[in-house]
This record gives sequence, C-alpha cells and structure tokens, in this order.
Amino acid sequence: MQVRETTFRRPLLDGLVASAGMILFGTFVRCPIPQICISAIGLMAVALAMIHSLHSDLGLGETLGLSLDSRQMLVWMLIGCAGGTALGIFSRVSQDMATFPTGIGQFVFAACAIGASEELLFRGYIQGRLRSLGPVPAVVLAAAAHSAYKVSLFVFLPEGVAVDHLSLGYNTFASGLAAGALREWSRSVLPPLGGHVLFDIVVYGERSVAPWWVWS
Repeated sequence: MQVRETTFRRPLLDGLVASAGMILFGTFVRCPIPQICISAIGLMAVALAMIHSLHSDLGLGETLGLSLDSRQMLVWMLIGCAGGTALGIFSRVSQDMATFPTGIGQFVFAACAIGASEELLFRGYIQGRLRSLGPVPAVVLAAAAHSAYKVSLFVFLPEGVAVDHLSLGYNTFASGLAAGALREWSRSVLPPLGGHVLFDIVVYGERSVAPWWVWS
C-alpha cells in the first residue's frame, strides 16, 4: 500500500510543483529587482521537479512524452500539423492579416523554440506526471496550468497597454484541451508539438523582431 501511494503521489507532486513554478515565473518575470527573483525561484522549482522525476524508473524521453511507438504516428502528426496550421490561419484572418506569411523573418525561429518548449513542458512533462490522476484530469489540469501561465505573463503590464485576460485564458485553455487530447490519443507529445510549431510559423512567419511581450 505504501509503495502504491508513493507511486501515485510523487508524479502528482512533480506536476503540481512544475505548474506552480511556471506561474510564478510568468507573474514576476517582468518585475524589477528584487521581485524578479521570484521568477527565478519559479524556474528553479520546475528544474527541481524535473530532476526529481528522473530518479524514477522512466527515461528522459518517456518523462517528456517523446514516444514514437504508435503505429499511426504519421497520421497523428498530420492531424497535429493540420490543426496548428488551421489555427494559425484563423488567428491571422481574425487580425486582418494575410492568410499566410509573406516571408520568413528572424523571430520565427525563436517563436518555434518557445512553442516547442511549452509543449514539452506542459503537454509532455506536466500532463505526463499528472496522468496518475487519470488521462482526462491530466489533460484538463495541464491545459489549465498552461492557460494560467499565459495569463500570468500579462499580470504586470507596461503603462498604456491593455490585455483581455479572459479571452487569452479561454483560448489557451481550449487549444490546450485539444493538444492534450491529441497527446493522449497518440501517446506522444510530438503531434501537438508539431502543431504548435506550425502555428507559430504561420502567425509569426514574416516577423523580423519579437512582439513587445516576448522579451520586455
């Protein structure tokens, strides 16, 4: 019984600590010293949770959801990439932009790296650790953690800047549910990761500089 409880609690604790750490990071990363130090504590919590996970019997690839075992992986990858592309087109059209980017700017590489990192962390690692609760709670909680992280990035805004936190949170949560379901069905983080990367290419393709919210 004790072994079973430990097996249940440790992954759950890892996922919750990593989620809380990312929310702390997002909330305070724009703050001046000394408040910005809290963001560093948040990242440290994420790192410690991941290091703790590596002491389990899972390898790094399995811990992050980097699996290629599914016989239908190509189909799942196509679904993920098609979904990410369609969502990117919708985002551009809703902002009165051209349907597709007119070129490839320098920022797109950073955007893709950020998007891939988010999928590895939230859909790969956090959702994977929360699966001790079951697949559905894992999908919902990982999507909620990702949504809370995105909203936390805009808690402290520059003067004169306004953000619709409710829409941002809702849209991130909804897309997170879809990405999480895809991760569960495919048994791999690679399909939602591919979709996120293509979404970023479509949305930010022609940008040569980052939007204000990335490095500010």
